[in-house]
Amino acid sequence: MYLESAWLMAMRAAWLYDSNKPCGAEANSAKLLGARAGHDAAWQAIMTHGGFGYAKEYHVERLFREVSITRLAPITEQLILSFIAEKVLDLPKSY
Repeated sequence: MYLESAWLMAMRAAWLYDSNKPCGAEANSAKLLGARAGHDAAWQAIMTHGGFGYAKEYHVERLFREVSITRLAPITEQLILSFIAEKVLDLPKSY
């Protein structure tokens, strides 16, 4: 669900961008959903492998480590949620 949602949000953000309309909320949403999709998939792979999920021979731990950076850079999920709260929900700036 996260992956399909990320794809649809990315396509909506691209359409808005091509139409010269604001697309920050959609682009940020696509990044957050895509990062969560990758993280959840990698975590499920570790859980499937059990203790071997941390073994370097299976490369699962490397994939988990590498996909985790997508939740941190260039902007964290918390900042994305703050952006959505401020720009979409009209809540006060929280940072």
